[in-house]
Order: sequence, then structure tokens, then C-alpha cells
Amino acid sequence: MTEEEFLGELAEKTTSVTLREFTPDGVRISYNLQGKIRGQYDADHMETVEAIFKQDGTYEFESLGMDQTVDGDILLIKGKGTGRQLSPTSVQAEGVATFMTQSKNLGWLNSAKARFEGTYTTTTGEFIAKVFAQK
Repeated sequence: MTEEEFLGELAEKTTSVTLREFTPDGVRISYNLQGKIRGQYDADHMETVEAIFKQDGTYEFESLGMDQTVDGDILLIKGKGTGRQLSPTSVQAEGVATFMTQSKNLGWLNSAKARFEGTYTTTTGEFIAKVFAQK
């Protein structure tokens, strides 16, 4: 079993939404979000999420993110996952992410994978997630 530890809580808000394409599989949508992560490190966070919302209420997504700590450390994050509609205003999401950094303080994340789970509120554009590092 993989050892897992709490990395932090991500709280972010959607800053823009772009409808990309209507397909037989569903709607392709891009989201830009900004917020903060607090936990083993504290940083400002921004990301772009490319999602396809399927007609059955599920979705798949990929994301590119960047964290910048108050010390100036930069962490690049690549994620992917799935979600499902819980109610007309709530979506549950989960997925995995990998990290890249040249920071000495955060260098241990280069060999870690992350798992996240959270809830997106469609009426406010807010996403709150717990992030766990798998070593």
C-alpha cells in the first residue's frame, strides 16, 4: 500500500469559462481558476481545466496548474480526473496530479504523486479540495 499524507487544502474560484465545442460525447469547456493552497506549503494557485461534460452527468478533465509560495518557490502541477453531478449546483471531483519544481524546499514533490477530492459549486464557481501526497 502506498503511504499517503495530507498535503493541503485547495480553495479556488472560477475566473472565466469558455465553451469550446459541442460533440456527440458532450460539451467541452475550459475553466480558469485562482485561489490558494494551505497545508505543508502555502501558495497562491492558478490553473486551467479542460473538461468534457457528458450527457449522463459525468465528466472527465485535465488541468495545468501553478503554485507560487510567499518565498517565490514555483510548483507546476499536471492533473487529470473525473467527476459527477451530485445535485443541480454541486459536482464531486477526484483525480491525480504530478509535480515539477526546481525548488529545494519542495523538491520532494518531484517524485510524489498527489490524489485530490473535492466539490465544485456551480452557482459560485468555487472549488474546495483536499490534496494528499503519495510517496
